[in-house]
Amino acid sequence: MSQFVVIGLGSFGSAVALTLSKLNQDVLVIDQNEDKIEEIKDFVTQAISADVTNKKILEEFIDNNVTAVVVNLGFNLEGSILTTVFLKDMGIKNILVKAGNEDHGKVLKVVGASEIIYPEKDVGVRVAERLSIPNLIDHIPLAPEYSIVEISIPPLFIGKTLRELRLRNKYGIEVIAVKDRKLDTFNLIPSADLTLKSTNSLIVIAKRVDIDRLKF
Repeated sequence: MSQFVVIGLGSFGSAVALTLSKLNQDVLVIDQNEDKIEEIKDFVTQAISADVTNKKILEEFIDNNVTAVVVNLGFNLEGSILTTVFLKDMGIKNILVKAGNEDHGKVLKVVGASEIIYPEKDVGVRVAERLSIPNLIDHIPLAPEYSIVEISIPPLFIGKTLRELRLRNKYGIEVIAVKDRKLDTFNLIPSADLTLKSTNSLIVIAKRVDIDRLKF
């Protein structure tokens, strides 16, 4: 079981904490608002009402071996920067911080955040990509060049094998799983001889520059 800390229980922080908890992860949440702590305490491993801009409090409750710390302090720029600096000083390796804008994100990156999260921007990008690529179901950025995407299969793929489709050669994509959307099952690293059905979708790794080519 991995251990996570969520600092700040706004809508984003609460969603992260509750989802991690549903996935059977160890989750500690910290927020100054006692009412928010009361609301979530029965659904996470530990819930603490405290001032996260106090380094001694962070050191008391957060082990530097945690898998990741998610900082969600909204528009409290000073608070998110201070908290990030303290976490970095404590030796936390994976610090994900929600930023309100690009300038805020740049500062957070400089002071030690390992990843900046722009929820509204990220959602907007994913909605735009899904609208522009009709068969795109979901999109997860993986690295500067690559993404993992789930795509529905067009009628011309049904009844054909992955070997026959030659997707790597034609589109520059690598199929890592075939999902049966009706049964909600996965076939990981599928055989090239797997025959596709109408209920299937493909989970693929693709370069971002090739994503537009997925308009089958």
